Amino acid sequence: MKKFNNEVYKSLATDLIGDTFYLEGRSNRGKISSIRQYTEIIVRRILNYPQGKRLTIGDKKIQSKLESYSSNPLLRSSIEIILNNGNPRSHTEVVEPPTDKDVEKVLDALFNLYAFLLVDYFEKYEFGSNNEVMTSFSILPPIIRWITLDYLFKQNNTNTAIIDKLALVTVKAYDKETALNWVEDNKDLLGSLFSIKDSNDIKEIVESVGVEYLPMLMNKTMYDVCIEKINSISHQFEQAGILYKNFEEAIEFYKENGKIGGNSEEITEFNSIMEFLYLGRKSIPSENKKNWGW
Repeated sequence: MKKFNNEVYKSLATDLIGDTFYLEGRSNRGKISSIRQYTEIIVRRILNYPQGKRLTIGDKKIQSKLESYSSNPLLRSSIEIILNNGNPRSHTEVVEPPTDKDVEKVLDALFNLYAFLLVDYFEKYEFGSNNEVMTSFSILPPIIRWITLDYLFKQNNTNTAIIDKLALVTVKAYDKETALNWVEDNKDLLGSLFSIKDSNDIKEIVESVGVEYLPMLMNKTMYDVCIEKINSISHQFEQAGILYKNFEEAIEFYKENGKIGGNSEEITEFNSIMEFLYLGRKSIPSENKKNWGW
């Protein structure tokens, strides 16, 4: 069976993303209906469902396939939320218009589905094992990264790459206080994990800052590292602001730096996910771009 092809669904995805996020005056009912349709494209990708074959996310056979594929709540609960809000509003049994909170709930479910695509990938290829993938991953909106990393941390709370990135993205997605609270809530765990694990870490430190800093860094725990990085990046944000907060501000950086070279299955699959996540997104210049030297 052919793999899911982003190009096949590009036009449809662009229409549905446009109707949801960019069409002026679009009703809440219309937004939820478009998200429900767009979710079918996501499900087609997850299941590698044949093009041209009928698919509705409420169909029992599709539900069964999703259940067999994964029990991850980022997938299962999100589909349920979108179904429960989208189905009645796609027909005429519910006449009351959806509220802004209803739309927000469905959008949260959509973002969880985005995160599921990434979690599904990182369950196959360990987070932190490929620096190029981590660099490209960082071009996603903070909230998508936070949902992804929060889930990965709950599944593997000793992966220092996950911990490092989660601490930083919490500042970006929320704020410094939330990030510091997360560190304190996990102080015992983070304090038991050293930031340098093996010879590769030692080599990176020597190459980046010099051998003279090695003794000092050897004894640092992830608790120490997280506190220092949160304070440092928070100061940078106070001075320059956050570079990008959403897909619209991030897409320019993705187009310039997001695609990874190479044709291995690991790289090809990640590039395909990133391309899919940005389908249909319009570019809005980041107001803080100049502050970061771009």
